[in-house]
Amino acid sequence: MSFKKILLLSSLIGFIAGCSGYAASENQIGHTLSIQSLKFLPSKVSETSGLGHHGGYFWTINDSGGKSAVYAFNQQSYKYAKRVNVEGAKNIDWESLAQDDKSLYIADCGNNKGKRKKLAIYKVGWKKLIKAKHKGKVSSKKISFSYADRDNSDVGKQHNFDCEALTVVGDKLWLFTKNRGDLQTRLYALDKNKSKQKITPLVTLPVSGLITAADYDEKNNKLVLLGYQKASVFGKSFIWVVDIEAGLPVWKRATYHTILPYGQWESVMWETPESLLLTSEKSPLGAQQVGRIRLND
Repeated sequence: MSFKKILLLSSLIGFIAGCSGYAASENQIGHTLSIQSLKFLPSKVSETSGLGHHGGYFWTINDSGGKSAVYAFNQQSYKYAKRVNVEGAKNIDWESLAQDDKSLYIADCGNNKGKRKKLAIYKVGWKKLIKAKHKGKVSSKKISFSYADRDNSDVGKQHNFDCEALTVVGDKLWLFTKNRGDLQTRLYALDKNKSKQKITPLVTLPVSGLITAADYDEKNNKLVLLGYQKASVFGKSFIWVVDIEAGLPVWKRATYHTILPYGQWESVMWETPESLLLTSEKSPLGAQQVGRIRLND
């Protein structure tokens, strides 16, 4: 199917879905953005679910049930370079990557069925990752955490305790939930160095969908949230671009953009102040790939 046909079909799907109602205020709705396909990725990362960059490489992971490993691609050509195994880590449901100057953070926080009560983030030093050879090993430090606002009851399928989005903001890790119950997202902050934590939400944001990724641009104080509408057939993918001030999102100035074509877009990363890189998993909507969005298109 040609890109124009995909775009037309996605627009029709988005229009039909939009007829069911949308919660963002009129001044928050920005223009629709097109995703430029840059590179189809090999099958070894068919469930790509996180994105980072350091040392001349892009880094990604596979989600639930995949190897406890990170995968490196050349930052210019997107050519596969190496797989590095993470010691002391288990891939129960890896869903996101975050980074600072010294470390890569791997979020094992996926919780589709709502059964998990103990979650983890694995911290790996960049120096070790860069030096590691293909199929080599690196050590990790584990940050265990749980939600203070969750009790011991069964939360059911339509719950608010899944998570697929992690980013670094200052000296904290920001975690955003994927709320099937109310289609909002809760923001939690974690200490990057504390091994055991019980976390409480800082704020709840009315994103009107399911958040799958986040990234923060420290230079421009901009946060991007990636997600999709709950409807699996007549849904649509979207991003929110949000200003950060005084350590919190300024939601009244947040801007919502539908992104096309619709796909299982699972990770996002600022490339420049005006462009984003994304990856999508293999799904009936398309193959695993890297894409780019230009915000000023």
